[in-house]
Amino acid sequence: MTMQQRTSWQIQKAVIHALLIRELKTRFGQYRLGIVWALLEPLMQILFFMAMFYFQGRTSVGGLDLPVFLATGMAPFLYFNKVISQSMGAVSANQNLFIYRQVRVLDAYLTRFMLEAAIAFLTLVTILVGSWWLGYQVVVINSLKFLLLFALISLFAFGTSLVFGVFNALYPEVGKFIPVILRPLFFISGTFFTINDMPPSLHPYLLWNPLLHTFELMRSCFSAHYNTSLVSMEYLMICTLVAMTLGMLMYRANWRRMLTR
Repeated sequence: MTMQQRTSWQIQKAVIHALLIRELKTRFGQYRLGIVWALLEPLMQILFFMAMFYFQGRTSVGGLDLPVFLATGMAPFLYFNKVISQSMGAVSANQNLFIYRQVRVLDAYLTRFMLEAAIAFLTLVTILVGSWWLGYQVVVINSLKFLLLFALISLFAFGTSLVFGVFNALYPEVGKFIPVILRPLFFISGTFFTINDMPPSLHPYLLWNPLLHTFELMRSCFSAHYNTSLVSMEYLMICTLVAMTLGMLMYRANWRRMLTR
């Protein structure tokens, strides 16, 4: 009786599944609270900025209750930042597995990205549901748009992570500066402010940032009156396409060199 040969798709699924289990055990298996720690980081930041707004006498921004406004900025930003930071060590952490021809370098990036995407989505939904349970107004007026935006920031994050991941794998000394470069993004991406409250003189500079467009458009999914006249879904799509194209081209051109570093 001959054994049925597996298709390439079945092999790919088996590899991704095995790498996901490995990542879960490595990152969360040693902690008692495990994956709950992923919820605590955005939650603590949201509570900190909520306290700052309350001290200023504000309970809402742009017509949104503070937990909704902050959650749709901080949770997606932390997700974007986490995808990139995890990509920095994807190759070195799985170096011993690349001796198996079924395991490709791209699988290491895909696995970490998929894990972060699942955690980020569950975290964001948990925070929003928790805010609703505590009595805050949480009304999703356009769920399809929200899912589209989450997909776009996911693809944008993955494409960007490939660029930085490849760069870090080839030039680890220079790669150490990447987190330093990304850190100021928190303060210019609309995580805790709306572009409508900023001075008009800053708009031309801030609006180059596709993350700001993402967060502002996400907030409009929870309020029909949220002002999104300054941001653009088309610009976000173009930036996502550019990031994915550049990331895949860089990976395609350098994956063999990454194995020998």
